[in-house]
Amino acid sequence: MPITMPITMPSPSWLLLQAESPHHRLPDDLRARDPLGGRDCGWVEQMTPFVRQFSQPGETVFDPFAGFGTTLLAARLQGRSAVGCEVDGQRIALARERLARHGLGDGVTLLHGSCDTLQSDTLNGVTLPPFDLCLTNVPYFGCRWPGDDAASQLYDSRSYAQHLNSLRDVFYSVRAGLREGGRCIAMVENVRLGERVLPLAFDLARILGALFVMEEERVLVYPHAEEATADEASAHTDRRHEYALVFRKQRECIDLQATSELLNALRAQGHGFTLIGSFARWLADPQGTPPADADIRVDADPQRLDALLQWLRGQGFSLTSWGEPVGLPLHLDSYRGRFYFRADRIDRNGALVRLDIGYEG
Repeated sequence: MPITMPITMPSPSWLLLQAESPHHRLPDDLRARDPLGGRDCGWVEQMTPFVRQFSQPGETVFDPFAGFGTTLLAARLQGRSAVGCEVDGQRIALARERLARHGLGDGVTLLHGSCDTLQSDTLNGVTLPPFDLCLTNVPYFGCRWPGDDAASQLYDSRSYAQHLNSLRDVFYSVRAGLREGGRCIAMVENVRLGERVLPLAFDLARILGALFVMEEERVLVYPHAEEATADEASAHTDRRHEYALVFRKQRECIDLQATSELLNALRAQGHGFTLIGSFARWLADPQGTPPADADIRVDADPQRLDALLQWLRGQGFSLTSWGEPVGLPLHLDSYRGRFYFRADRIDRNGALVRLDIGYEG
């Protein structure tokens, strides 16, 4: 008998999943045809509360790591359209067969490939349609993928740094396709490899935080009776809990007065710059749309840039380039082609001051 989930999620910051419905679980014959035996397949019951809470009937739910179609099935069961990307062709076939057995193949689009490459695939006419909710379980590092080779197969990442960079590329494309105000929700846990624990959940939260605004987190708690085999042990984490990281695509609100004071302080310190973009327009017309940051343009002089960034760091700002921390003293050649640095400061009252420093282009 299928398990009935609440219409909306309960208010606590955790969500207890009692059992997986036999009606919705991945069938054993499909599981047996998967290179990993389907051991990374999530639960429909895990995804259903998020589909209900963060989307409306008729809207589109997207999974950039579609796998066996679990998120897509949860979306269709709730009357949503579903779109997924999957790099493994065999898993696409399994997902389609699974959805067909439920009579829910209509209203589902499955694309073969990684969404960050499909988005630019104009040669074959493949485009990623817009969507209202991104809901996914991310691939874990260190799983020793035994299936077909694929350039975008994150289960086959050679290094943890490469894995994180690939995740960043995927979610950058997610941001482009997600409607304004839509949520991006990623299920993820920290990973144990032998004696080493990799903070995948926390590193992913940092990546998503550079693209979206964090709204909340949920800790998902569920039973898991199966024991890991000896072959799985090197990449095994006790999957009795994981994080659901909930982010939203929206313009951030900056503290306008504090930002104006920062610009005045920069001038007083002798840092030359030209104010451009939305903040400059807002100063000319304060009745217009409030800006989400202040954009300045500076000369690409390594010494002057280093002095500017050193001063900002001393004022409590974090410095990043494409989401990665900027090391000081500055080696500008390492950042050629990246166009700008971002300086963020969150004050004790939660107010945000954000400065984008363009130095080329």
